[in-house]
Amino acid sequence: MLRMTRNMFIILCVIIVSIIHACGSDPIIKSDKIPVIDIESAVGSGQIINLSEVATEIKYIPLETSESSLLSEIPKIIYEKGSFYSITFKNIIIFDSCGKYLKTIDRSGRGPQEYLSIFSFYIDPETGNISMYGMCPDQKISVLTYSLESELLSRYLADSIKMGVPNLFMKKDGNKLLFSYNVSVSDSVQHYATIYDTSGTVLKRLFKPKMDYYKYVYNDLSNKMNEGGFHLDVKALKRIAPHSFRYKKSTRFFFFENDTIFSLDSSLNYNPLYVFNYGKYKNIEEFDGKKSRGKHIDLNDGKIIETNNLLMMQFNLRDYAHEPFEIVSQSSGRSTKNTLSYAVYDKNRGKLTLMNAPIPAKPGFKDDFESGPPFFPMYISADMYAISIIYPAKLKAFADSHEVSPKLKSIADKLKEEDNPVIVMVKMK
Repeated sequence: MLRMTRNMFIILCVIIVSIIHACGSDPIIKSDKIPVIDIESAVGSGQIINLSEVATEIKYIPLETSESSLLSEIPKIIYEKGSFYSITFKNIIIFDSCGKYLKTIDRSGRGPQEYLSIFSFYIDPETGNISMYGMCPDQKISVLTYSLESELLSRYLADSIKMGVPNLFMKKDGNKLLFSYNVSVSDSVQHYATIYDTSGTVLKRLFKPKMDYYKYVYNDLSNKMNEGGFHLDVKALKRIAPHSFRYKKSTRFFFFENDTIFSLDSSLNYNPLYVFNYGKYKNIEEFDGKKSRGKHIDLNDGKIIETNNLLMMQFNLRDYAHEPFEIVSQSSGRSTKNTLSYAVYDKNRGKLTLMNAPIPAKPGFKDDFESGPPFFPMYISADMYAISIIYPAKLKAFADSHEVSPKLKSIADKLKEEDNPVIVMVKMK
């Protein structure tokens, strides 16, 4: 009896010591868990975030305006390897880091090294070379890579794997080609992306995640007959777009209404990276393909930008918006309610914060460097420069009605309303 009591005492001591040791250190299993982005806990609160908390500087860079460099009304601009690229379906207009016009690359035409149109593109952050996915004069869809001197460096035929034109094309590590496609819950194709080498060999396929939310509505769909008497395969026509964003040499993927962000690294390892906790705000039954309906929260258009320390995103909070505001259409005069909210997830602290607007109805980071308009990026470069654009008329109006820095006031005063946009470039921490 005494021996049993003594043994029990020893076991109890070991258990107590183990518990004390576990409470005083980080459990090893913690590093193996997928981080949770807790939107449920963030709803109902928000705060103004100064740009200096997440960045080291901001620059306002007017793009040179000339007959050769004039951009379209809604340009898509990215920044890599010290240059700004504006790409249309026909050409690429390039500016240096100070906004000076450098050149236009236009190889559109019917020659053997030319293209008819550009569907998608990729700028190599290490070389500055431009790869594009487009239609060639021989009617073959190809991947073309041009140097900054407009020289065609390579051409590879693109395999559409019978899934239509891809919604994303990207080159990875020089000799890997990544294509992703819109997919259907009901079809037999279970992968949404394929990675090839330049010889056309399939290196990896990415398979679509579990999508219970979509299946709810797909099960209720039935084929319909149009006015011409043709049967429409409604289920086949309903496609789901995988969203993606780049972080260094990795590519992140997720689907609207799915709660997990997946990552594909340079070695083609594919794993879940983050999971969203929507909690009671999750969309369970009301999704019918219209994002504006239902009392739930989701990512707006699936837009996420990742830096070394942050995930920056935008949620549609709908009925739960803490700072809704009215937007009046200039064309129709109609008023709609904006329930979107920018948010930042601190990767180091594991905390999600909804952002309050530093100026009423003008959301974004507060520019406490130059006292300019609130900022939120539309693109992040490989070397962590976040950029957005602002049109001259809006910047001039802001500088006239707010107390901005002398430097920004001088930039605004020199602008003409018909000039090219101004690049807002921020160096992220």
